[in-house]
Amino acid sequence: MSAKIRFGLDLFIFTGFLVALEPGFTGKPLHEWLIMAGVGTLIIHFLFHWEWLIKTSVRFFNNLFHISRLNYVIAVVIFIGFITIVTSGLMISRSFLPFFGIKIIESRGWNSIHELASNLTLLMVALHFALHWDWIWKTFAQIYKGIFKRKDLQSIGAAVNTDDE
Repeated sequence: MSAKIRFGLDLFIFTGFLVALEPGFTGKPLHEWLIMAGVGTLIIHFLFHWEWLIKTSVRFFNNLFHISRLNYVIAVVIFIGFITIVTSGLMISRSFLPFFGIKIIESRGWNSIHELASNLTLLMVALHFALHWDWIWKTFAQIYKGIFKRKDLQSIGAAVNTDDE
């Protein structure tokens, strides 16, 4: 898969997650439907990275480069986080499940789990984003090099990547 397609998919997932994270922004019914649509994009994302996931799983306890191990753990935690968000979200659903005629007995415990999982997963997604910043920046520059002048991209990159020497 090309870097441009991966970048677009990742940007779509990240933006969708941020929008869906605030149900007040979209309203609860749209929030629920957006999350369920987002599950499909996450599955595609994991499938695109399946080979890396398998290789890293096999080599996890061997002499694996440190950042790869951290990246792997964060990816697994994010995956578990999304499973928890979706499961708890379904348990408090007022739109998605009732649309299919499924009624769930309300419990405030599920609300707490849903909010905690959402906030912790957001933190992990931010860390995942930070760990991949070099790839994000290089891919962005490569995709949009025709729109911006090279000098503009270099100055933006310098402003973002200020290194204290």
